[in-house]
Amino acid sequence: MFYKISELYNKIKFLLKTVIKGYIIAVMKKLFGLMPRINLRFAVISLLVLVVASISILKAFYRMNEAQKQTIIRQWQDNAVQTARQIDYYMRMPEDAVSFSAVTMNEMLEHNAPIKDVGEYLINESKIYTSIIDENNTGIYGYYKGVYLDGSGWLPPEDYKPTERPWYIEAVKNGGALALVKPYLNLQTQTMMMSVSKLLDDGESVVSMDIFLDSVQEIIEQRQKIYSIEAAFVMDKTGFVVAHSSPELIGQSLAAYSEETVNELLNQIKNGANTHFESTVAKNQTVFSQEINDDWIVVYVLPSSVLYNSLVYIYIMLIIVLIVVIFIISTVFFYMNYKYQQAEQLRLEIEAVADIYEIMVRLNVKNDTIAFLRSNEDLEMLVNGDFTNYSKRTEIFAEKIASVGAQKLVQEFLDISTLEKRLEGVNSISVEYINNRGEWVRLRYIVIDRDDNAKLSHLMIAVESIDEDRKRQEALRRLSETDLMTGVKNRGCGELQVRNALAECRRGMFCLMDVDNFKSINDTYGHQTGDDVIKAIADCLKKTFRDSDIVFRLGGVTDNALGERIMSRFFNYVDKINIPALGDRKITLSVGATFYPGTSQDSFEAMYTRADEGTYRSKRQRGNLLTINDVKSAQNQD
Repeated sequence: MFYKISELYNKIKFLLKTVIKGYIIAVMKKLFGLMPRINLRFAVISLLVLVVASISILKAFYRMNEAQKQTIIRQWQDNAVQTARQIDYYMRMPEDAVSFSAVTMNEMLEHNAPIKDVGEYLINESKIYTSIIDENNTGIYGYYKGVYLDGSGWLPPEDYKPTERPWYIEAVKNGGALALVKPYLNLQTQTMMMSVSKLLDDGESVVSMDIFLDSVQEIIEQRQKIYSIEAAFVMDKTGFVVAHSSPELIGQSLAAYSEETVNELLNQIKNGANTHFESTVAKNQTVFSQEINDDWIVVYVLPSSVLYNSLVYIYIMLIIVLIVVIFIISTVFFYMNYKYQQAEQLRLEIEAVADIYEIMVRLNVKNDTIAFLRSNEDLEMLVNGDFTNYSKRTEIFAEKIASVGAQKLVQEFLDISTLEKRLEGVNSISVEYINNRGEWVRLRYIVIDRDDNAKLSHLMIAVESIDEDRKRQEALRRLSETDLMTGVKNRGCGELQVRNALAECRRGMFCLMDVDNFKSINDTYGHQTGDDVIKAIADCLKKTFRDSDIVFRLGGVTDNALGERIMSRFFNYVDKINIPALGDRKITLSVGATFYPGTSQDSFEAMYTRADEGTYRSKRQRGNLLTINDVKSAQNQD
């Protein structure tokens, strides 16, 4: 709308765009390492908040701007009104003087007063008004019964014709109404003067007064200096300049302005009550006007950039507020997004931990209620929407999540009445058992929080599958206990189990076996064939003895007959061994055995010695042979 304001607006817009862009880039560079991802929801919400906030701020500032503009306009219009009132007050004195004098002269006309008396009256009145109006007048004069009378003592030239003078003609035209005659430039004093005149009741006589317009000019010049405006002037409705802030334009017809501007100004004043307008001809100008009386108008002309100069502070304030709002919203967005990323990472970590558990239940110890965080359909159907009375339903829960053999163990573990004691000084306890699907699981109580008295408040009940871990551990255990070549237990594991059996006072028969002439097999047929022989004998052991027997590479029977029967079956398996590398050569074993415990102080070492002696005796004969060397036999040998 205004060139300079528009230019300022464009500069502000560019500055704002640059600042926001730079700020966003800087913040993103700073925080990019902390936030590898931007949450779309936060971004959309923040953008909407920013847009709504910006629109609201812009609306508020637009209203503030419009209100401030109206305030500025009212202030300048008030200035024009005050100037008009001041000039009008100045003009009232001569108008009142002429009006009062006309009343007296009408009375004198009515009484047919002589011309001499009227002349003396005008002289006396002139003296009075000269002192009142600061001598800026020529006194009262007039035309009375065909004679020109002058109260200031001025003698007109012989060719002076009063009835042809503007003051007389205008008075007659106004028909008794007060007439302000068009000002004129006094060439002697180079000042503007004007006449105020009035037609008397006889329709021929006129009373008038001339005044100097120096005071009006002083008022205009003073206003122009105070307000630093482009132009201030007083004109009549024909465009004739009575007073102007540029004195050289006094008496001209708005010569400083184009004809279109003058016509636009006059039309605005003529056609409406608007006392200001923005010129469409002289662009970027705002004109304020105020009628002084029916004939004169006071006018202010201001560049719009000067008029609205104070609005710059509003635009600066707008920029600051927008930057602050953008900073706050973007900071909140980045902070919330950062916290969201942390929460999301924490959620993923919790889910990763939670995935370990098949069932997760939150227990309120004081209210005896539960809430499922993760469960299966069977458990949910069991609860059937009733999450109360947990302590009275542990037996039912145990039946649902444990095998028959583990139900009592699980029920005791779930018992809420002993939790305080079991969890004293610790935050977690657990038990491992086999569930109703035959899988190993771990049931755990985890403390969530305690009350002010350190009593349990909330717990987590978690069920974790450990079946794969158990199987892996069992495989590793078997691997560590098994001879890799034969698949039976190695010596260390077997010896440990025998010692444990002795410690538990279990009864049985202990055997030692030795392959006859095994060294010759290795020497003649090679170690690979020797390994094949050992493997074949181990297979015979596996076929002969039960899983519960202790078979290791170095069974329970308690008497000779049973032992001999079992070993006979074993020898049958050995006799059937067929190793192509050996050809027709048969494998035979010398076996020594003893029963344990032989005495109350029997030991592994003593038992081993007896069996070893039995093996030695069996070697004295060819073929598969078992020699049982119990304690009595050993004593007889001694």
